[in-house]
Amino acid sequence: MTSIKGFSSLSPILFKGKFTNYLYVDLIVNEPEEILKITRALSVITRLNILKLVSEKEMNVTELSEILHMTKANVSMHIAELENAGLIEISYKNGIKGIKKVIKPKYDRIIIDLQSGSSPKETDENR
Repeated sequence: MTSIKGFSSLSPILFKGKFTNYLYVDLIVNEPEEILKITRALSVITRLNILKLVSEKEMNVTELSEILHMTKANVSMHIAELENAGLIEISYKNGIKGIKKVIKPKYDRIIIDLQSGSSPKETDENR
């Protein structure tokens, strides 16, 4: 992946009435191909909702399907798109009825940097 991944500087947040520092994990995307990949993954409201939900706490496919009122197959398809874009991490844990797929975000923030990176390549698709 040609994007820059890393830790941002410490950012102050309010925690139990006191300001403290929190280290965010940022995804900084600046290459045109990577920007397209990320924006395509984020172009569907369901995927944005999934990212928002799992950023609050890690969840499994069943929990997400119940909250979103969607089938597990449909939720799994959206999860696969987010995983292909590198935006989520998936782990497997033992559940009551077998193994469950648990989803959590890879990054706290996604930053698209249009100032740096290479110029977009002109193709017939871009015209």
